[in-house]
Amino acid sequence: MMQTVNTSSHNGITSFWLDREGLCTGTLIFGVGMRDEPPTLAGITHLVEHVLLRMAQPATVVHGGTVTTDSLQFYALGRPEDVAGFLNAIAAAVSTFEAVTDEVIALEKSVLEAEDPHEFSTVSAGLLTYRYGPSGVGAAQFGAPATAGLTKAETTKWAWGWLTAANAALTFTGPLPSTLDIRLPSGKAVIHHQDPPLVTAPTLIRSRKQGVALSLLVPSHDADLLCEALRYELLTRLRHAAGIIYSVENFTTAIDTDQSQLDLILDPVRQNSIPALREGVNTLRGIVDAGFSEDAVQSARHARIAELGWDDYVPQDYLDQLAIDTLLGRCRRDRQELLDRATAISSAELTKILRTSIGSLIVAFDNSVKLSKKEAESLGLAIDRYEIWQRNNTPKNHQPAAEGDAEHPTWRNKSTHATLTLTPTHLVTHASGKSKSIFLADVAVVGDRSCGCISLMDQRGRSCDLNMDEWKAGKKLRRQLLEAFPPEIIRSFPEE
Repeated sequence: MMQTVNTSSHNGITSFWLDREGLCTGTLIFGVGMRDEPPTLAGITHLVEHVLLRMAQPATVVHGGTVTTDSLQFYALGRPEDVAGFLNAIAAAVSTFEAVTDEVIALEKSVLEAEDPHEFSTVSAGLLTYRYGPSGVGAAQFGAPATAGLTKAETTKWAWGWLTAANAALTFTGPLPSTLDIRLPSGKAVIHHQDPPLVTAPTLIRSRKQGVALSLLVPSHDADLLCEALRYELLTRLRHAAGIIYSVENFTTAIDTDQSQLDLILDPVRQNSIPALREGVNTLRGIVDAGFSEDAVQSARHARIAELGWDDYVPQDYLDQLAIDTLLGRCRRDRQELLDRATAISSAELTKILRTSIGSLIVAFDNSVKLSKKEAESLGLAIDRYEIWQRNNTPKNHQPAAEGDAEHPTWRNKSTHATLTLTPTHLVTHASGKSKSIFLADVAVVGDRSCGCISLMDQRGRSCDLNMDEWKAGKKLRRQLLEAFPPEIIRSFPEE
């Protein structure tokens, strides 16, 4: 018989637990994650997590913390009383967060840099950002260089606003221990806002990342089954038949109760990027026309049963996701319903879902790989170069001014004939007879790097770095460029 998940309240915190004795895993979950961070505060939830773990030391029980798109989680594994002690300490740290010193904040920033130097210093968009920009779920994939400039006041305000009993849940793989006594500020219900997608038509995006990736918006209730069936079909065609990839990494990200983004990451070597791109798109379209193979459907069934179909225990991931969905107000079917759906799903049903979702297709590929115009046209996808510098979008009255114009100053590159002109509305570059510009009002974050460089990221997550040393009078350029933006979007970035 399938084990029951019990639900109760612990000091105002919704709790999900099992009737199992012995060692247990306990998790304190808050309904705040990367999707809730504005671009100017990217990385703040991760910094708060690190600070709280430091405040809870020493802790000898096996423990840790993690930040996801939707959640902040603290967990421990061991004897119930030890797990309870650790989670009690985390809650106590939340309640005394204002006692954190600037020295502790600085120490944990150093630890975050050591954990992932690239994430700490670089703006680098991913599939969620391509579709949604750097807000909502898109915030989960564009890096966190703003972490370097986060202040104690900002982290404290963030912790107080999100880490409350009203925005918390508990999961335990056993009964709640008698020594558990988590007390959090009561707080208010929080709202998670998600803007609609910025990309609404099938699009081919030139990416800074290697390989090829396919992305769809699909109904949430069957997203995992569809994802596994697509993974099987892509492996069959691109690995086993064509030999141009090794693996297919597959992910689903809940956008809301009804919709999820489904992502499939392919790993061809550089010379096989275009064949993988072509075969990947053709595989999806071929399934739309001919349907999923029965083997693909069976593979999806087996994956779901292996994940959920155990009678003697409830998977920890299932418990935690149940808690997160509850916090975010999402509907969720129980394990038996999910298993029944996996058993009953047919090729025709999965094919119909893909057919209705194919119009949301985004394909990302390595922008260093040459793609011919003919090849692009054959794919039937609009091409997005995904560059912050845009062609021909500068109004005539803001065209580059003559050198020395006091209103529209121009800077020359030290080693090329390129120029930069700053107008009231645009930053314009002119090189080799062509002009490109950045609309200043579209810039979401200005990164003032410790090396003197300036990073610009716009509302779509597109970015660039300007090295002041490459321009004559670079110090003046840097000063005037920073003055062109509202102070609230200027953040200190580390050297890249």
